Amino acid sequence: MRGFRIAAAIALAAGGLAVGASPASAAADTTAPVLGDITVTHETVAVAGLDLVPVTIAVELTDESGVKVVDESGEMRPGIVLSREGGPTPADRGISAADLKLTSGTEKDGVWSATVHVPSTWDGRWQLSQVIAVDTVGNRLDVDPRTVGKTRTLQVDGTNLPAVTLRFTPDPVVGNGPLTIEGRFHYTDTGEGIANQPILLGVEGGCVEGRAKPNLTTRADGTFSKVESAPSRLTYCVGILRPPTKEHQNDFIVITSEVPRIKPAVTVAASETTVAPGTKVTFTGTAVPAVASKAELQVQEDSTWRTVDSGDLESLTRFTLDATQQEVGTYRYRVVVPDDDPDLVGISETITVEVTESGGGGAGGGTLPITGAPLSALLIGGAVLLVGGAGLVVAGRRRRAPVTASED
Repeated sequence: MRGFRIAAAIALAAGGLAVGASPASAAADTTAPVLGDITVTHETVAVAGLDLVPVTIAVELTDESGVKVVDESGEMRPGIVLSREGGPTPADRGISAADLKLTSGTEKDGVWSATVHVPSTWDGRWQLSQVIAVDTVGNRLDVDPRTVGKTRTLQVDGTNLPAVTLRFTPDPVVGNGPLTIEGRFHYTDTGEGIANQPILLGVEGGCVEGRAKPNLTTRADGTFSKVESAPSRLTYCVGILRPPTKEHQNDFIVITSEVPRIKPAVTVAASETTVAPGTKVTFTGTAVPAVASKAELQVQEDSTWRTVDSGDLESLTRFTLDATQQEVGTYRYRVVVPDDDPDLVGISETITVEVTESGGGGAGGGTLPITGAPLSALLIGGAVLLVGGAGLVVAGRRRRAPVTASED
């Protein structure tokens, strides 16, 4: 008996077999789940404004080892995909995925269903375009039911569709802001604002992942706004949520998204501004926020700017760049953070560097310049001191008493 338990534990670790399961029967299953009948509770629905109409789609699946609820990647399975005929429109992304749950029968022979809350923004004709299922030994079904004679359609007649606008102020925003995110929800048929409506204002993954809740409410005229103190070049979205049909994913009645335009604020300082020819000058500074990866040091030549050094931004914000001039003269430098959009190029203030024969002292600064009284005055003063000193010596000699020899 002990040997059987050990063998069963090894089987569980190796292949996920349940204790008492027959390895031979599991290994014999080499076929994917089989798609049976598909039913849709409605062929046509009429939806207005923010209303939702529930439509249930049911799929029959059979499999020798049984359909698995979660596949090897962690995705909920089985699942379906609905696609709009003619492709997406601005009102919707054009595709809707839904997880199926077992509603009758067993994993080996059962009906799997999903209820989709259809919004007015789905206005148009939809078709079931994909069914996915995986069984317990890894066989996978991934089929377009239309290719196997199981076409199922859903006609949505939407009226008074909700819509939303989204904008950023200022545009572009410089540095760390602040940035105002604002817009308006309204009905397309009448232009009337959607008042006092709970909405979700999200960023990047928070727009579509997780189980989000509304975090903002529209005003009486349908407008909304939020001030972002630290903007970044991420995708901001805003929309009206509807009940989700897929695990860890948000669904919307209407949604839009935009990326703010951000121009980095560039600060720069030079290690020295007066140097001897051939002395390296180091320019250090920052470019915030962290929206770029490179900085360029430029010197002005007549009416143009020429790049003399470039490098990656350390920690996405800091830079260190160098320049050396061999000729005496006055040079104007600036640091540029490039961008494909000319409006978003970050440019620092201009720093003037003087290259002189005497240099500026310090590390690599050349010899120290003479400062203080003019040289001629110093020479005259020295001569006076010398003459005066000589006179004092003569006077001292005259005042000394003569030395007399002692008598024997």
